[in-house]
Amino acid sequence: MTSQQETYKLTYFNFRGLAEPIRLMFAYAGVAYTDDRVAQDDTWPAKKSSLPWGTLPVLEVRSGKTGQPFVLAQAVAIGRFLAKKFGLDAKTEEDAAKGDEYVDALKDFQLEFFAWFRAADEEAKAAVIQTIKEKHAPSYFGKFEAILARNKTGWLVGDSLTWVDIFTANHLSNFFKFLSTEDNDISQDYPHLVKLTQRVFALNGISKWIEKRPVTQF
Repeated sequence: MTSQQETYKLTYFNFRGLAEPIRLMFAYAGVAYTDDRVAQDDTWPAKKSSLPWGTLPVLEVRSGKTGQPFVLAQAVAIGRFLAKKFGLDAKTEEDAAKGDEYVDALKDFQLEFFAWFRAADEEAKAAVIQTIKEKHAPSYFGKFEAILARNKTGWLVGDSLTWVDIFTANHLSNFFKFLSTEDNDISQDYPHLVKLTQRVFALNGISKWIEKRPVTQF
């Protein structure tokens, strides 16, 4: 577990996005942190140039009041770092490696949505969504569904909650919402994934955060 003398600041934009599973980890662990939300305005270019890789999220950890901060970028690296501090890492090297594999697969799935953000108009966006629905979503959702079915513990690796479950529940629930319509909730085809999402979101700390977190589009 983390030292009581450490303080944390998580910097990201004012939406859930890539930082939300990290916020969920803080909520579950009951660890206080500064939720620094950056405005995408004229100040962003200067802020961007000061970041390790010019991207967000970024975590700043400071030991004591005067210690130099430890700065870590990249959402997955931050998640893995905090997992060790919060007791959310896997119990074996093999499970840890498979967890890394699953999170990397989530990142691959996320890349398919970037074309939607870059699409020039609504017609182009609709075409991207259709391709994701027909080609990519069944593959990724199906593979995660099968992993949970094989493990039979309700978790993706091992027999207890890990940071991988939190990342997966967060991202896949967002993908379900993004791809579903009023008359076609595609999550119903993946009962193990729905159960994982419900289980993670009902955890003490996480459920309270979800109730009070800022309402944003994504």
